[in-house]
Amino acid sequence: MTDENDVPVLDSGALQSLADEAGPAAAHTFMDEYLQMLPVRAAKILRGLAGHDADSAAEALVSLRATSAMAGALRLEAYCRDLERALNRGHWPDPKAAKAVLFANIRLLVREANRQGHLPGPRPKGPEAG
Repeated sequence: MTDENDVPVLDSGALQSLADEAGPAAAHTFMDEYLQMLPVRAAKILRGLAGHDADSAAEALVSLRATSAMAGALRLEAYCRDLERALNRGHWPDPKAAKAVLFANIRLLVREANRQGHLPGPRPKGPEAG
């Protein structure tokens, strides 16, 4: 398994590369959507693990791992990779333990995204807000 303490929570280089390639607005939108989708993606992983559905868990892990890599969320990417490897070796992670580590990583990521100024801004609530 990856030593989590050696892996940055959020490396801004990946997001900067995306901004350089697709523009700052695209990078901002990607990060905004990535952060908003974290709970949904985590829930899919946990449902797969709790239901002993290896295909569903693996699909959700690949999705979160890939988007985490694009966002520079290296620690969360590494954790997803470790869970994938465990599943591929036939080891079934304890869903409660996986949930604790997954959400601890998400909390660290959100805290670091906030520190770096990447948290999504408030959303318009209706036509009057636009």
